[in-house]
Order: sequence, then C-alpha cells, then structure tokens
Amino acid sequence: MVQIRSARQDEAYLLADVGYRAWESAAIGWGEDEETRENVASAFRQFTRQHWLSIDVAEQAAQIVGWSAREKLDNNITDLWVEPAFHRQGIGTKMLQAIEAEMIRIGHTELITQVHSENENAVSFFMKNGFRVQWMTTAWSAKLDRDVDTVGLVKDLGDDDGEQPEGYGEF
Repeated sequence: MVQIRSARQDEAYLLADVGYRAWESAAIGWGEDEETRENVASAFRQFTRQHWLSIDVAEQAAQIVGWSAREKLDNNITDLWVEPAFHRQGIGTKMLQAIEAEMIRIGHTELITQVHSENENAVSFFMKNGFRVQWMTTAWSAKLDRDVDTVGLVKDLGDDDGEQPEGYGEF
C-alpha cells in the first residue's frame, strides 16, 4: 500500500536518484546527450537538497517509489516523478490526489503544472486526470543550460467531469 508523507532532509540524494531515473525513462529520444544528462542529474541533486521541505514522498513497503513537489508551496506542481519500475501502478495518481486534496483544503481553485512538450506520457497522465492544455512555450532553463519546450496544463479543482475541451486530443 502506498503512503504519502513529507520528505526528510536526509533523503535528498535518494529523491534525486528517483527523479533522475524517472526523467531518464521519459527523456528517450530528446534527452540523450551527455551534457543534458549531467545537467539534469545535478539539477535533481540541487533541487532535492534545497527544497526538501516542499517535497511529498510516495512510499511503499519502506521504499521510496515516487515524489512530488510544489517548490513555492503554492498551486504549481513543479515535479511529479515515479520510479520507472513502479510506473502504471497508480502511484502518480495517488500523489496527484494528495496534492489536490491539500490545495482544496487551503482554498486554491486550480492546479497548474508544465511538462516537457515531448514527454507524451506526462501530458497524457495529466490530461487523463482532468488537466487541460493552457499554453505551450519555449523558455531558457538555467538548470539545464538550454531552451526547453513545455506544455502548460491547468486543472479546475471544482470540476470533476474529466472532459477535455475539443481540439486537444491525445498526445
């Protein structure tokens, strides 16, 4: 059974490793050059060390199987990573449900996130969970030292019908 809990400071490197492996499994075809991989690994280590207070951990049988973060503790999901061996087991959905419940509890009316435009599994995951595409952009990522194409997604927290507006289709 998956439990969601707050991260501990001493778990930063374990969380970075989970995040990197999850990123690596999603980045096939667009994140394969060595410089990008090194930048991503470094960014995960730095983020989890500096922002562990904003991270929630998914744990199963005393093993970290995923984590999510809201870097500024607002309604923006900055990270949601699941250990590749645990993909498609409902862990991402459970983490997302925990975030949604917390956002509703504190009075937010929407959730936002953005994902790499070529991460089709992430875009599909969020859309299946009631998010809609709100914007697409290219912006410089200092963490990765390169431009990154992203898809911005929004979910209205009062709307549970899961219907997507026409024209967004499957990614």
